[in-house]
Amino acid sequence: MDADGGACEECRNKQLALTCCRVGLRRSRRTPHPTDGADHISALPDDLRLKIVSDLGCIRAASNLSLLSRTWRGLWRCLPELDFHYICPDSLLAALDQVAAARAEGEGSPLTSGSLNIYLPIHHRLSAARISSILRAAAPVAPSKLDFSLFMDEDADNSAGIELPGFDYTTSIKLSFAPLETTLLPTGHFAKLETMSLIFCQIDLSDLLPRCPTLRKLKAYCWPLTLLKVHSASLQELKVYTHSDLRVIDIATPLLKKFKFSSDEGTENEFSLSFSAPLLDGVTWRWWCLSSFGALWRLWSLKIKTVKHHGPTQHLTSNGEGSCLQLQQRPHDKILLLKIGKSRYARNLSRSFGQDISRVPVRSFSILELDIIATGRHVYGAVVLEALRFCTSIQRLKITLNRLQERKRRGTCHASCPCDQPRNWRSRSITLTNLKEVEVDGFSGEDHEVDLLKVIFRSTTMLEELTLNFPTNVSPECSSAYEELRSILNAHRSMKFNIYQWVDVQESSMDESESDSQIVLDTSSDESDG
Repeated sequence: MDADGGACEECRNKQLALTCCRVGLRRSRRTPHPTDGADHISALPDDLRLKIVSDLGCIRAASNLSLLSRTWRGLWRCLPELDFHYICPDSLLAALDQVAAARAEGEGSPLTSGSLNIYLPIHHRLSAARISSILRAAAPVAPSKLDFSLFMDEDADNSAGIELPGFDYTTSIKLSFAPLETTLLPTGHFAKLETMSLIFCQIDLSDLLPRCPTLRKLKAYCWPLTLLKVHSASLQELKVYTHSDLRVIDIATPLLKKFKFSSDEGTENEFSLSFSAPLLDGVTWRWWCLSSFGALWRLWSLKIKTVKHHGPTQHLTSNGEGSCLQLQQRPHDKILLLKIGKSRYARNLSRSFGQDISRVPVRSFSILELDIIATGRHVYGAVVLEALRFCTSIQRLKITLNRLQERKRRGTCHASCPCDQPRNWRSRSITLTNLKEVEVDGFSGEDHEVDLLKVIFRSTTMLEELTLNFPTNVSPECSSAYEELRSILNAHRSMKFNIYQWVDVQESSMDESESDSQIVLDTSSDESDG
């Protein structure tokens, strides 16, 4: 390896800015100190010299120690940790060949230990064929850990994809090929691989996973990805991110415990799900939705997450068909978060809320959180009941109202607005036998909001606590609704009732005789605090 580290002018400028890379780049003009003529540096023991070279943390700096003495020449090839950065591709290939040859002859670290870190800066953009040649040169080095990051040449012919050769002794691999979504083609086996991270690539996981019999953790940022097929007898943690509409999800992982899935798109109309993971105890699932309710409301996104439940140890089992998870007992609280908003295109969407909710591998939720985004005082009772129709097992309901223009607009929306359709929602009833807590953030006390509370009270017999978070600009037009709300609460004296407004907190139990005065809100103090 050359003293300049095989660097172009831009890489050399970067090296000058790094402490580890500056060794050997600048020549000192100071008068040398007098010596006794003995070469004390060359007389150092081999293990001490190797320790000095290793502590530099940079292959380029380590190779420049050959300037001290010939006995230091080539010592960098024996390092257990090889860190290549700001180096030209040709020099990198030559250096990898030297390391592979040295280790094949028994020099340096054993083939089953050490790490290989390769980072080529953005001005070295490479074609898929060139990247394949570097990976082939890295394979004989046989590091225990491989970290490989570089940039694709957008103008090159990358249609053939990148060949990923086998790494028989490697336990951890991280590959990044920004900014293109190139195709990665595995051609070998990974007998000892335990952890793998793939960024900016397209890969057939059904082809890769059989080559990795000991893989425990897989992270894949892949697109386009229309088929997600993961069959693995060893996998315990899986993270997948994509930016495409999915057509098929097929997962069979008997040891899987943690699963995180995220898509900036959603699912195709023709979609199938097969999911079997009997030991799964942590799920995060998010994707974009294409479903609507009525002529106004659209389901923008769906997210599932789990939080640890402080209770006795319990178990999850799959159903008889293995297509979804059934909650036998709840070791975690499963939360379904739906972001709902108005959209002028809602009437053009043919998919219903239920279709998108049914396309997830979890069926029983303990918490439902609704984030409702609107640009005025729209009636949201009907759309809330539509979401509740598919989540009847919940124990907690939280509704967050994001009324973007509420401070500028008073009163409700116009009488012909489709937000209140169908109008018979006020007379409906949904069986919510497990519901114990309800919270509404942004509750203004309007008539239709009180009507929704009536439906909820009518649908459950287990409700223990109701929390209403009022905005600071409570409208005086809602005074009649407050009176009706007070009568509802008086009829449920055993329930805990909380009111919050801005930074002031008023909390009461309806068992107290003074409860009537405590639910009257004084907004003047909020304005003065503002």
